Amino acid sequence: MPQAARWAGTPSIKGRSEATRMALLTFSLVGLQFTWGTEMTYCTPYLLQLGLTKSKTSLVWIAGPLSGLIIQPLIGVIADRSRSKWGRRRPFMIFGSFVVGFCLVVLGWTAEIVSMFVKDPEKAKNVTIALAVSSIYAVDFSINVVQACCRSLIVDTLPITQQQSGSAWAGRMCAIGQLISYAVGSIDTVSIFGSLFGDTQFKQMTVIAAISLIAAVSVTSYSVKERVLISARDSDGHAGAIQVITQLYKTTMELPPRIQAICWAQFWAWIGWFPFLFYSTTWVSETYFRYEVPKDQATKSTDMLGEVGRVGSLSLVVFSSITFFSSVLLPFCVQTPDTKRTRFTPRPPRGMASIARIQKKLESVRPDLHTAWFIAQIMFAATMVFAPLAHSRAFATSLVAICGIPWAISGWAPFAFMGVEINKLTMINAASNGVGIPASSTRSGVTMITSASMRNSSSVAADSELEVLRLHHRDSDSDTDEEAQASNIPSTGELAGIYLGVLNVYTTLPQFVGTFISWIVFSILEPGAQPAKEGGEPSDTQWMNLDKDKPNAIAVCLFIGAISALVAAEATRRLKYVP
Repeated sequence: MPQAARWAGTPSIKGRSEATRMALLTFSLVGLQFTWGTEMTYCTPYLLQLGLTKSKTSLVWIAGPLSGLIIQPLIGVIADRSRSKWGRRRPFMIFGSFVVGFCLVVLGWTAEIVSMFVKDPEKAKNVTIALAVSSIYAVDFSINVVQACCRSLIVDTLPITQQQSGSAWAGRMCAIGQLISYAVGSIDTVSIFGSLFGDTQFKQMTVIAAISLIAAVSVTSYSVKERVLISARDSDGHAGAIQVITQLYKTTMELPPRIQAICWAQFWAWIGWFPFLFYSTTWVSETYFRYEVPKDQATKSTDMLGEVGRVGSLSLVVFSSITFFSSVLLPFCVQTPDTKRTRFTPRPPRGMASIARIQKKLESVRPDLHTAWFIAQIMFAATMVFAPLAHSRAFATSLVAICGIPWAISGWAPFAFMGVEINKLTMINAASNGVGIPASSTRSGVTMITSASMRNSSSVAADSELEVLRLHHRDSDSDTDEEAQASNIPSTGELAGIYLGVLNVYTTLPQFVGTFISWIVFSILEPGAQPAKEGGEPSDTQWMNLDKDKPNAIAVCLFIGAISALVAAEATRRLKYVP
């Protein structure tokens, strides 16, 4: 029998109210999403400005899914076994945020750094592109370290009764960080800060992003106290990266039917979302400069990258605002999974009968989460199918803004469905072993306790969907017969870790597919960049296609994404009929 893990201390969060504690726990995600927003807004036009073609630029964005596919599982293994006196997550969060900040500053000053060592203009251009691409890869890989640990910290700190609330707060913080990022990017920061953080908008945004990430991670790290791992269980001592990857592969190949259906819906949806998230800013800006700005005026700009970033960010401010309000309001308008079955119907107080009738009518017209997710897929497809027809910034901005609603649902629905299915699997495992009180989890350091009815197998069969699992953090080791009997039962956290890891695979792989599709489209429609002015600097490169008679390659990618969203909608519809 494996020896249980030993822990010291109790997890805690500063703050007097639950809202304050939740905000402090998830505050690091504000800086994290601010950094992602800055990268998605400026890096594509920045690489194009340096002279990289759109087809090659699309290949650069393999960095995102590649880093997520490799770094997150590996850093999870390393952090899970960390015995630092500061905890398992926070040291990686802090160190990773400083690495991200350094790489962002290098990305903003690539030309200046290269000019210090390379004097030949042609060689300097190639080295600058190489350094910029390397910096983007370094940012993506290091930021995934921070992201993995920020998410794991939420799981480690909160009991399962508050996991859903923690996820909701995490979504809100991501929306706030994204909104702030696009809002700051839409203003002329050079006129506000002067040359304090650099002489261009892009340089200043990289510095602001670096500061915001380090500050946000510092706030969360200061506010949260982790438990310290003293010794891991026996099996953990022999579990390495290869074993984790093998287990992930095995689980992926043997998924339960409903989880498999959820993952396939996520797979097709993310083929559509990938080009939108990475190219929508550049698309809105190109639409504006192609159709609404005279060509001679556009070529005279001294900071085209800054103007492109501001125009695109303004549209994404509206998108982020709608996403934020949707993430707050929609949960009240949509039924949560498995809420139709209840043990009893509460009797309303006297004088409230009319209000109760109104609530009952509203309840009858509220869609369930499955229907809402299906509608979200259709809405995204119906919006992006018009992308090739956008010939004005207002129309392009409207299309981007509407997508805020399906994006809010798409960031919520799959995790909610996975949570339901994972809890069902956990209860089935507990019932099949005839155990009422499982032992402490050896991975997350928690105990899982079910209600007393779990002791009766017939009661379990009748009410398994309605049981509530609770996580209780404990420091003491226990070797009672009852706990020893249940030591082979996986905890909710262990099931969540492996199945959410599989969902991450189905979210990451579509990004490779989207990158390949974008590369083909860009190679056919916009195979090369226009030459730079004679004797001009990289900032003078006319990298945008301003020819009104030629198709917009990014709009075509968005259209293909709409087709993929229709496939995702069909996969979502079939989910309803999967047993």
